[in-house]
Order: sequence, then structure tokens, then C-alpha cells
Amino acid sequence: MNSKKIFLYKESISMKSEFQAYITSGKRYNQKLSVNMTVYNENNKSIELMENFYVSNKNKKKHNLKIQVKLNDTGIYLRHETTEGGHFTEQLIRLEDIVGSNCDNHVRKRLRGGLGSCKRDRDDDEAHHHSENNADNDSKDLSAYLYIFAYIRKEKPLKRERVVRILRFRSFLSFEENLKCAERWHNAIKVNKRASDDRRPLLILLNPKSGSGKGRQLFQNEVAPILKEAEIQYEFIVTTHANYARDYIRQRKDIAQSYSGIVVASGDGLFFEVLNGIMERLDWRLLTHHLPLGIIPCGSGNGLAKTIAHLYNEPFEPKPILHATLACVSGKNTPLDVVRIELANGDKYLEMYSFLSVGWGLIADIDIESEKLRSIGAQRFTLWSIHRLLHLRACKGKVSYLPWRQNESITKTKTEDISTKQAVNEEAKAPHSILKHYHDFQEEENDSDTILENSEFVDIISHSSRKYNGDSWQSAESRRTAYYSLAGQSTRSQRSITASVLSKIEAANTELEAKALQSHLPPLKSPLPADWNTEEGEFIMVHAAYTTHLAADCLFAPESKLNDGIIYLVIIRAGISRVQLLNFLLSMSSGTHLDEAPSSHVQVLRVTAFRIEPHNSDGIITVDGERMEYGSIQAEMFPGLIKVMVPNTSVIKAECIDEYDQNKGACEVNENP
Repeated sequence: MNSKKIFLYKESISMKSEFQAYITSGKRYNQKLSVNMTVYNENNKSIELMENFYVSNKNKKKHNLKIQVKLNDTGIYLRHETTEGGHFTEQLIRLEDIVGSNCDNHVRKRLRGGLGSCKRDRDDDEAHHHSENNADNDSKDLSAYLYIFAYIRKEKPLKRERVVRILRFRSFLSFEENLKCAERWHNAIKVNKRASDDRRPLLILLNPKSGSGKGRQLFQNEVAPILKEAEIQYEFIVTTHANYARDYIRQRKDIAQSYSGIVVASGDGLFFEVLNGIMERLDWRLLTHHLPLGIIPCGSGNGLAKTIAHLYNEPFEPKPILHATLACVSGKNTPLDVVRIELANGDKYLEMYSFLSVGWGLIADIDIESEKLRSIGAQRFTLWSIHRLLHLRACKGKVSYLPWRQNESITKTKTEDISTKQAVNEEAKAPHSILKHYHDFQEEENDSDTILENSEFVDIISHSSRKYNGDSWQSAESRRTAYYSLAGQSTRSQRSITASVLSKIEAANTELEAKALQSHLPPLKSPLPADWNTEEGEFIMVHAAYTTHLAADCLFAPESKLNDGIIYLVIIRAGISRVQLLNFLLSMSSGTHLDEAPSSHVQVLRVTAFRIEPHNSDGIITVDGERMEYGSIQAEMFPGLIKVMVPNTSVIKAECIDEYDQNKGACEVNENP
């Protein structure tokens, strides 16, 4: 990717009049040029800075170009006067496109993407502040440099283009003073981006054998540089065997306290391990609420990474690792649906959690049997699809499902969202509110019954319960809770009552946090309720998906969202021709394979739960692309159970005029609009 860069010199004379103008990105307008050095905006807690800089012109017959640089909560504006006196051209680098900045004491001539050093003319009116000798002689150069790294969104074609802006500060006769000026801009960018200096590092897990086996090299070449530009610290773990990540996440005790998020640099398989490692922990509720997960697609499937890019209208190819890394450093996250899976094979019973899909039949066969061709990357799926069409087989069994009902799903999703937010907020507030409440209690002569009727106390007990059980700590109606277990004990001392209540609250919270996710379905081997639908016979495939993409080139469920609470169940019955199947598979890349459904052989269903009961003893069932024990399986949707890192995207169609991105060298600027 070619980098666009500009080298700006800071003007030494500060102009004190205030600049107040209505800014319209990419528009030219007349405005008196003035400068307001520093303003703190109380409304949006942002800092506004403005300085004048110069860009050297290689044409010695022309004067150097004066650029006004302004930072606010929208981004960085670079504004210069055109040769048509009184008119201005402006470029906006949006704050959401800036990944970071840093200060240095020299020009990095080997900067990634290349950077040419700017040389100035020895003009009499600028010689005092901008000596050419200082620019060419690093030993005498007292300048401080601010590097601003951005990945600007381009619409046609859709891509992210790396841009480096370098501000040179040399107003003072000491490097320390110039560095203070550069650091002021650096810190202001962090404040406006809401970036915290004490942000905990990321935990990054890499599968070195993912994709074509170049995971480690891809990370060092494409991921690490962006993390450095964003000033994000990280701990890097390389997996050594299957289920390494699952065991590591499950056994590591300080994950919630040590990291701000977990990033998977691999395919969907490693993300599956991390998700299940989290759900097997006693503190899984805490991690799912506070620890977002990110994915950088170094694998061959990459369905989740492509889904995120697709839904946020972000580019993916030809630089999927770049664009996914930008999402992981954005600091933004959103809820992601998770499906609870139960598997049974004879006496064996397994429980796990899925984020992508469940497959039985054709697509599952292609996914697993093509593993022998992993060395060729994603092309293995195409080659094995042809093989499987030539050797088509059907699966006998029974498929049952619970249809999705819009009103119920919306209500459930809103309830889950509200309870999750309340749980997070109350977890943060509970220690303070409890102590404050009972500190006041010690000073007042109130009996215990009055205390127990306080609504604040009630919320503390029940704030994070999702399903009320009439005989558990989660229910306000249970006679085992603190409401009634303390009744009639007003003769106790106030201190002993307080200690008892706090200990019971702590025990209740511990019990709640450790409690596994509760299913609403009957056991796998039990009969299903009457509101389920059942089909029995021979099937070419049954595939359930809850993301748009199963792989980077497979748009399987175009209408799916990250947090819609819907499982898209596609059923293809035996009897379909090979030509129809071929068209179905070929159309999955564009998402048009379902346009003719439902038909006599193809059916697409929106469900919230399903069950597959194979009649034959030999076959392939996959969960998130991983092969499982063959047998009966049932799945249940839990909307928005975890959080996933997403791009910091605000799609704005208007194009900005960019006079500085002319591909004519690092320091050339086209002065004509």
C-alpha cells in the first residue's frame, strides 16, 4: 500500500486572534486566516489546537506553502490558501481514521512506505526560524517531529489508504521546548480519541500454522507495525497444539485484571477455542461483559472477520489483515450472538458454544475433508466442492426447529441488553452503594425491616439475574435470600447485621457469577414441545449460520446481523440435481444462492433453536468449522452474549478535497485546486 505523507514546518509567530468558521469538509470558502492556539471544549471534553506550518516547494521560483493545521473533536484540518487569492483548499483527516501519533527528534528516512526529507529555500523573511543548514544537519537540528498515522477511507474503490503527516516544531532554540509543543499535539489527539494512557494491554493469540502456515510472518509484517503506530501494548502467545488456546484461557486466572481484550490472529478455529475457554471459566459473566474479543484473519476460513467488514461496509480484500487490525485498535465493540450447543453420542455428552455455524452434510463434508489441501489456502474449498459433487451422498435423519418470532426475539434481545447493561453498571457501583448505604445505617436508628425494604438494596441483590428462579438467590421472592433470612433479627447489633448482609451479598454474587448459562430447551434425548416443527427423511445438507459469511468468499446468510438473535437454517433435501447444487454453491460467493428459496428441495428458515438427529452412524458434523463427535445435536440462540471488536466507522459519502495526496513525491503540493 502506498503511503501519502506531507512534511510541515511550524510557524514561529503565534497569531492570537480567534478562528471561528463553519467547517464544511472538502468545500472552498473565503475566510480571514487567524489562529487560536489552544481551546478546551467543555461540551464534548475535547481539545482544539491551531498552528501555522510551511510546506517546502521544490519549485524554487515559488514561495513555500503556508498550511493552517487545526485539531478538534472531528479530526485534523489542513487548510491552505490557493493562488486564487482569498480562496482556501482544505483536507480533513477524520479522527476515526487516525490510529495514533508519536514524537521523535529526527526524520525517519526509512519510515514504512518511504518518506522524503523536505528542504526549504533560504528566504530572507524565514531564515531566522527555518535555517536550511539545520534541516540538513541532524547534529544541529533542534526540531521535534510529530508523526500522525491515519488510514483514510476511500470509496472508489473501497479501501483504506495509509497516510502519514509529519509536523515539525522548531520555534524554540532548545529541543526540549520544541518537544513540549509536539507532545501537546500528541496528547491532544489522544484526549480527542478518548485514548487512555493506562489502557491495559491486549492478549494476542497466534496459530503459526493457520492458513498457509505463515501466521507468524504475517503478524510481524502487517499487524505489529499498526499496533506500534497505535501505541498499543500487547502480550503475544503462540499456540503449540490443538486446544492450547482453550486451555490457556480457561486456566489463566488474571485475564480480567490484566488485559483490555483478547485478539485471535488466526482463522475461526482459534476464535472458537477462545470463546469456549471463556465460557468454561467460573467468571465467564465478568469476561463476557468486560473483555471484547477481536479477530485478525490469518486463517483460510475467516468467516467472522469478513462478516464484520461486510456489516460495517469496510474493505476486506486485498488486505484483510490490515483492515481487521484497524478494527482491533479502534477501541469499539458490539454485542455478538452466541449459540449454545449440546452433543450426544451414546453415553458421551458435550456442551460448547458457537459463534459462526453448525453443519451436517455437504458443506461440512467439504470443510473437513479438504483439510488435506490446507497448504493451498482457501482454494481447497473450491477443489473439494467439485469432488464432493461428483460423489454426492445423502444423510438420513430428523431435523426439528423452533421458528423465530419477531416480537419475542425483539423483546428477548432488549431484555438481554438491558440486563447486561444493568449488570455492568451495578458491578461497578455496587461496592460503593453498599458501603454508603450501611455507613448511613450505622449512624441512624432504623430497624432491620426498614433497611430490607430499601429499593437500592433490592437492586443490588437482583441486578444481574436473567432468569428468575423462585427458590434461588436470584429471586426477590425466594425465602432463601437476604430479604427474609434476616427478618426478626433487629436485636442484633448494627455492626453484626451489616457484616452478615455484606457476607451474604458476596456469597450470592459469587454463586451467580459461577453459575453456568441456563438452557431453556429440554434435554437432548427428551421429547420436544409442541411448538417445534419436525422434518424427517434424506438430506443433502442442513446448515445453520448466524453470521453473514462462512468464509471470506461465502456470503451464506446475507440478512444476518451480529446481534439479531436469529439462526438461519438452510435445508436441502435429497432429489436435488447436481446442476442445481452446482448453481447453489457457485452463487454463495455473491449471496444469491437463496433467491429461489423456498423450493421443492431448498428451504431457508429463521429459527431460534434446532435439533438434528442422524439415523446413520457415520458422517460429519461441524461446529464453527471444527469436526465434532457424530451424533444428535441441538442448538439454542443467546443474543449478544459476548462482545466483539469492530471498526470505528462512520460512513460519510462526501469526498474530501485532498490537495496533498498528489502522487508526486513526499513534499510536493499541487497549489491549484
